[in-house]
Amino acid sequence: MFEVPFMRLALGASAAASVALGVVGVYLIIRRVVFLGLVLANAATVGAAVGQIFGWPPEIVGIVTTVAAGLALGAIPAPRRISAESIMGWAYATAAATTVLILAGAARADADTLHFLYGNVLAVRPSHAAGLALLALAVLAVHGLFAQRFLLVTFDAEGAHVGGVNARGWSLLLNLWIGVTTAAAVHELGVLLTFSLLTLAPTTSLLVTRSLRSTFFVSAAIGVMAVFLGLVGSWYLDLPPGPSSVVPLSVAVVVAGVLGNRFSRRAKPASPK
Repeated sequence: MFEVPFMRLALGASAAASVALGVVGVYLIIRRVVFLGLVLANAATVGAAVGQIFGWPPEIVGIVTTVAAGLALGAIPAPRRISAESIMGWAYATAAATTVLILAGAARADADTLHFLYGNVLAVRPSHAAGLALLALAVLAVHGLFAQRFLLVTFDAEGAHVGGVNARGWSLLLNLWIGVTTAAAVHELGVLLTFSLLTLAPTTSLLVTRSLRSTFFVSAAIGVMAVFLGLVGSWYLDLPPGPSSVVPLSVAVVVAGVLGNRFSRRAKPASPK
């Protein structure tokens, strides 16, 4: 199967994107802003659709709109009467509807445009696969350099501010980092698989790991294994690779939840008689 060149390219691109999304996704889950991943993925499709209409580079426009959305959502405080997730839900609905309306009214909308919605990793170009590999390396480098700051503002933004750390600035930088990573992956993987790698792989990892350092590694590994299984299923069962990769991610969350509950029950001290 992987003797075929396009399958090797698909595996390399998917694996690289899985590593990048698996790492940044851990921060999303810890911050409890899962919707942000979906918002950013859809913001990328809005930019790609606009770029396609006006003849601009869709990848560049998608990254710009995603970064802008991430920075805007990080800078706008939620009103007291509603939660931050409510703002994320509004942003997701707006981005999704805008994308569909742009594509529906565009004379130039075609299969290439729909590629930005659903992805087609089996048609990835060598240059794009190399770009995703560089993205994964950049994500790992940023994580290695700034993980302590990111985790500090994630767990205790108020404490970080009291300690003299620019919590808002670091939070915006984290959103920027997540936005760029998401936008780059959406172009090849589509919204569904990008969002799943951004959320389901880290969720599974957090359920089965006991240290944050291992959580990032396991999250990336789970994503790589899922896309590998998805490509195998796509090849032998003639199924689309994106949804085929989401299935093992969904199953992994359930298995991790069951195992996590069992481990936690065993760890509980016996009640006094």
